[in-house]
Parts: sequence; structure tokens; C-alpha cells
Amino acid sequence: MSVVSAVRSLALDGSCRWRSGIRRGFAALTALLAAAIVAPPVAANAMLSPEGTEAPLLRSVPDWLVRPPDTPPPEPPRETENPLPGFLDTLRANFVLDHALERPRVQAEIAWVRRNPEFLARVIPRAEKHLASICEVVLARGMPGELCLLPIIESALNPFARSRSGAVGLWQFIPGTARRYDLKIDWWADERRDPVASTDAALRYLADLHALFDDWLLAMAAYNCGERLVERRLDAAPDGSTFFDLKRLPRETRAYVPRLLAFAAIFADPQAHGIRLPGRLGRNEALAATYAPVTLAGQMDLARAAEVAGLTLEELYRLNPGLNQWATHPAGPHRLLVPAGRSETLGRALAQVAPEDRMGWVRHRIARNETLGHIALRYRTDVATLMRTNDLRRTLIRAGDTLLVPRPGRDGGLPPARGRPGRSGVYVVQAGDSLWEISRRLGVPLDTLMRENAMGPREPLRIGRRLTLPSAASGGATQARSSGDPARQGVVRYRVRRGDSLDRIAREFGVSVRDIAAWNALDPKAYIFPDQELVLRLGARG
Repeated sequence: MSVVSAVRSLALDGSCRWRSGIRRGFAALTALLAAAIVAPPVAANAMLSPEGTEAPLLRSVPDWLVRPPDTPPPEPPRETENPLPGFLDTLRANFVLDHALERPRVQAEIAWVRRNPEFLARVIPRAEKHLASICEVVLARGMPGELCLLPIIESALNPFARSRSGAVGLWQFIPGTARRYDLKIDWWADERRDPVASTDAALRYLADLHALFDDWLLAMAAYNCGERLVERRLDAAPDGSTFFDLKRLPRETRAYVPRLLAFAAIFADPQAHGIRLPGRLGRNEALAATYAPVTLAGQMDLARAAEVAGLTLEELYRLNPGLNQWATHPAGPHRLLVPAGRSETLGRALAQVAPEDRMGWVRHRIARNETLGHIALRYRTDVATLMRTNDLRRTLIRAGDTLLVPRPGRDGGLPPARGRPGRSGVYVVQAGDSLWEISRRLGVPLDTLMRENAMGPREPLRIGRRLTLPSAASGGATQARSSGDPARQGVVRYRVRRGDSLDRIAREFGVSVRDIAAWNALDPKAYIFPDQELVLRLGARG
């Protein structure tokens, strides 16, 4: 129906029912005019837009044609800030390595991830906690973005992960390499589990390996199996050989580098590989650091720190997985990890705690036949701290003297269990568990846990296995020691120092050489070495 016909119809209609029809006719005319202006019929030579639809002849339509008279005009669009780039965008922009997608080993690793979505479901929540902090350090040092994903391969981003070979933490350091890169491993702390300290050490190690090999894939292979082995394999290979050319690498290493490249390819383009990343990463949201370090003026009781910070003790322990005991390390570094969004406020609050309030102290009068080892065990500290606090140069002490001893606050102790045991005295092993983590969470000494379940220290845990717990742990929390002299009960882990002998250690702890040898499967006449760890079962003498 053309516009002219509509007008003619309107005129005829108006001659008969002018009063009743004029409004309806005008409305029809308005609608037809709007349609004619906005969407005219497509002619044979009509111009099409790039999208394949007809380009409108007018870019805008008068408001009175499309808006009821009483409707206010729309507000102008507000200016919005550009959103932060998604974490995956940032990661992709810093990927620099060839992901070698033509390699069957890399494709096999991608296929494994596709078949095992439960792995990503377990890892991604940990990634949302740790990856932002790790990537901030990696990228600040000008290293490939792919290295951000290495802890996924090493530990599934579990700071409590422990391998059969004794490697520990997000970056899986063995003791020798950890000490080489200044990570403390002692009674107070295991910095291999500290996400900040271990990340710094791992990246320094990787930078050294890259300086040695001038190739990031070879550096990662050496991180896994050792630089000496990679050097030997390179010496036996033709000049210019790459990682994929090397022969006789360990099976684990042959899979290790392709696995890292596979995860980099997946994070670069999940959809291209038929994989959906769960959570915030899957939505490509921006990620921010969830924890940040704050500096303390000295050693601090964690219960006191938690009180000042407004955190529960369990929250503080989970933020600081490198801590073994009820206080920070007496030798430093004097710092704690706290929620990132409150780090400045909490840092000021913790720095203002008076020295006398940072630790709880007790004066202990030395009883007859007591040793520093007994006193340290009783107050949950170590001999070195007692000697440092009391300016002692020897371990010999006299009955009647008084020692100043640090001790936990009223809420001190290890964090409660993450989940209650399945029934009284039983814990069901879950994915990602290790004996050490279970011991720490349930407050059960590691030796007790192994003895109750007839396990060796390197025996792998099977998911679903039921572990028997001693009665003190069946309630899910650490209990005080039972009746009797507390100084003569429990297990002490003693690290051998230069000049020690089995006889001297036996005299210090009031046990026999034969007992120490039996507890540690040693020949009583065997030599012991500095840094060797001995188990001493006080109260279990034969």
C-alpha cells in the first residue's frame, strides 16, 4: 500500500466517519511514513551493508515518529572506564615459546587434560589463589609467561605437595637445591611451602639454568632432572640439538616439558582444544593477588598476630603454609602473608605491636636431670632458640637455674582439620593429600601417623585409603599431652650439628645410644653427619 493510496483512503473514510476515524487514519499514516523512511523496499540496485543487509537511507528517525509524546528523551550514554584485561589475555600476551603443537607428545598431554576434566576442576581454584602473584613476579623479571604455569605441572599448585623423592611445595624443591637458593628447612619453617619465598628461589634457579643452556626448554628439563644430566645428554648429541632431539632423558622429564607446553597451549586457546576452563579463568576475568607480605619487627606468636589482624588462627596458617610452629621463625625473615586487600592496614597494625607483646614468655626453673631438649619439647620450641634467648654457648645447664622460654599464646597451636574424619579415629585420604599435610592439619606427629598405619615416609598415599588416627586426634584437634612428665613424652626430631656424637646426644636427652640406634635403624658404632636428622622417642626408652 503506497503513501498516496493511504492518503486517498483516509480522505474517503473521513467523508463518512470523519470524527471517529481521523485519529486512526493519522496513526496509520505515521506508521507508514516511519516504515517508508527506515526500511524502504529493496530495489534491484539497492546498496547493501558489509554484513549483507540493506543499508538504511537515513541514519536517524525523528523522535516524534518513534517515541510516545509523554516519554522523556533517553539519557546520553555514560562514559565507562576500560575494564581490566582478563587474566588469560595478559597471559597470552606474554607467551613467547613455541608450543610445538605438531609434536605427538604435546598432543598426547592435551588429550589427557581433555579426558580428565576433574584435574582442572581441582587445580583452577588453586590457580585463582596463586597464579596472579606468581605471574606478577615472572613477568616483572622479563621471563616467559609460560613459566607461570610450571607449578601446575610440579605440584598441581598445592603448597603441601610432597613427592616420593622428598621434593616439597609449589615448585617441588628437594632439600639440597632449596638450601642452595636460601630456603630455610628446619623445626620452625619449611620455606619450600612458602609461596613467596619458593617462587623467588625457583625463578632464580630457572634464570641460572637459562644462562647455562640459553634455551628455556632445556632449562625446564634441567629443573626437573638436574643440570648435570642435561649437560651430559647435550654433550652426546650433535651441535644445535634441542630438547626434542635429546636421547635417554628420564621418562618423567620426557613428559614434563611437553606437559608444560600443552598447558600453555590450552590457556592460550581452550576452545581450540575442546577444553573448558572452569571458574573465573574460564570467564577470562581479571585476577588479583590474594595475599601479600607484611614486615614484622621480630618473631611473633601467630595467635597474637591473628588477633591483631582480625583473622582466625586457621586463616593465618592457610595464608602461611611455610610455617611449622606456633610462631614465625626466630631468625627471620620477620614477615607474614596476609590478605592482599588489607595488607597496608594490617602491616601498620602488626608493626605497632610492642616487643613485649609479640611473644608469650615464661620463666622456667631447671629441674634435676632436665636437658635443653626436654625443656624445648615441653614448651614446643627448639634448643637453638633457648640458647639464643638465654645467651647460652653450651647445651649444659644446671638444676635450679632459670631460663626465659618463649611459649604459644592461649590460642596457639596447629590449625584444625580441614574436614572431620569419616568416623572416630579414621581419616579418609583425599586428592592432593600427603602424610605431612594430614599430620599438620590434624595435629598428629608424623611419626605417630606412620607408626599407627605401618607406613614408610616415602610410601605413596592412595585416594580413599583410611588412616587410623590416635585418640588425641580423633576429635579433629590437637590435645594436650596426657599425664606424666610432659618433658619426657613425645617425639623429638634432632638435627645433628658439627661435633655431635651418638654418645653426646644420648647424654643430652637422657636416653641410651642403643635406643637412638634402634629408633633410627643405625649401627651404634656408625658415624653421624652434620644436618642428619635423628628421631628421639622420649618416654619410650627400652
